[in-house]
Amino acid sequence: MTPPTSRRDRAEAFFRNTDYWQAWSTVPDVTADIAYALRALRPAHRSVLDVPCGRGRLLKAIALHRPDLRLVGLDVNRDMVLQAREGVPRALTLVASVYELPFANRAFDLVACHQSFMHFEQPAAAIRELTRVARHDVYFSVTTRRQLNTLLRRLGLLGVSNVPHWMYNTEDLPSLLPGHEFVWTVTGAFLLGPKALRLSHARYAGLHHLVGRRVPQWLLRRFGQTLFVYGHRRGIEWS
Repeated sequence: MTPPTSRRDRAEAFFRNTDYWQAWSTVPDVTADIAYALRALRPAHRSVLDVPCGRGRLLKAIALHRPDLRLVGLDVNRDMVLQAREGVPRALTLVASVYELPFANRAFDLVACHQSFMHFEQPAAAIRELTRVARHDVYFSVTTRRQLNTLLRRLGLLGVSNVPHWMYNTEDLPSLLPGHEFVWTVTGAFLLGPKALRLSHARYAGLHHLVGRRVPQWLLRRFGQTLFVYGHRRGIEWS
């Protein structure tokens, strides 16, 4: 019998077993990227699935922003799930794979995959599961190949790591996105990232709030560091 997809995925095995994510425990809960994730929330939403949830950074932000929502978080790394459980005790947090979500079809109003999709070795399989359990909306984000950090790494001005990472430009997304079921919009952001500018998260978030959002979208979608992708299921009309 063929083993489940998640057991054959080298990238997922890395995140399940490594202590890499411990480094993210020092990252502030509220950073410049969180605001883009919160844009996916709609007033009529009643439930949100965050996968992978990491240590619960997004879950915590959603809990503060919308205390009325039912929150569920999943991650393959048990230590991260324990941190999320401690940080957001009212959320249900479980160890599970994005490739085998333990939920029925259309179980959640919103399914969010924040700053994690680029670590999936099998993106099409991940999209199928994320959209399967989404009743109304899906949100995820990816990093891009054209970002300034890519050039800086090639020049040896930024460090490299062994973390599994796949980058996507805007022209790569249509082949991944199920257009027959969802309407998709893409927002670009972060022409210059905090690593390139050598700023703290707090200073960078402030600078982005004042200046970064004013950069034209045609430029950000083509050369920005991050693409935020929002999907809305066809036939659903609500705010």
